[in-house]
Amino acid sequence: MTSGPGRIEVRGLTKQFQSLKAVDDLSFTVEAGSVTGFLGPNGAGKTTTLRMILGLITPDAGTATIGGHPYTALPAPAREVGAALEATGFHPARSGRDHLRVLCTVGGFPPSRADAMLDMVGLTAAARRPVGGYSLGMRQRLALAAALLGDPKVLLLDEPANGLDPQGIAWIRQFLRSLADEGRTVLVSSHVLSEMQQLVDHVVIINKGRAVHQGRLADLSATTVAVTVRSPHTTALAAALDRATTNGTRIERTGPDALSVTGMTPADIGRLAHTERIELHELSPTRRELEQLFFTLTHHTEERN
Repeated sequence: MTSGPGRIEVRGLTKQFQSLKAVDDLSFTVEAGSVTGFLGPNGAGKTTTLRMILGLITPDAGTATIGGHPYTALPAPAREVGAALEATGFHPARSGRDHLRVLCTVGGFPPSRADAMLDMVGLTAAARRPVGGYSLGMRQRLALAAALLGDPKVLLLDEPANGLDPQGIAWIRQFLRSLADEGRTVLVSSHVLSEMQQLVDHVVIINKGRAVHQGRLADLSATTVAVTVRSPHTTALAAALDRATTNGTRIERTGPDALSVTGMTPADIGRLAHTERIELHELSPTRRELEQLFFTLTHHTEERN
């Protein structure tokens, strides 16, 4: 399969720092026209992976390409890829407007782009203020404005909602979604999984530098549904379920008369209870939050290692 414009492909990416393997044989694909969440706890290897995609860190093995080419081989990288890896690197005495104008000069963009991007991210009123007086949320907006100066088709953002208030978080969700709707590729890393659930439509979940899951968020929710089961005989039911389950099934006691079962359908559980002559009072699927799904996936991954 050939790589289309804006398609990010990571294949076998590996990086070790002394005794720490930060990224371990990682592979995934990010398609254009979608917001993909690059998710995992702090220390999972997300930032290291983004830096390797951008050519800032040399991998020990594997490749990372954008539109079929390494970032360093792109003819006009600032016009093709925008990145905001951290809300730092600003001169504290320089205004937000002047900061962007310097970047315009370096990147060969018209100075008018600075004002246009400040307006786009809602910083026009603070454009002439020194960045040293900006809040963390304002610096996040300024970093996003800098990433957009070249009108890139690909955006790589590391924890872009960090420091934003609830109104700012709602704004960035809508803003990034609008960029994807224009056909851009948006890859957003975060460890705050509950925030990403309302934004992303695809996920790449990693833990300890290794891929745990990738695909559509809807598919992830569908394949890891938890079933709430209530019975006056939970001990007998848990034992029967344990005998019948596979490695992908998880049974948790959530109350004196309740179990939460992941990896079996309500029909399977009901059939088993009928066969074992165990009385049931409730049997219902429960939509699980992305954060819960991640913990379930990483728990199973660590058990297999």
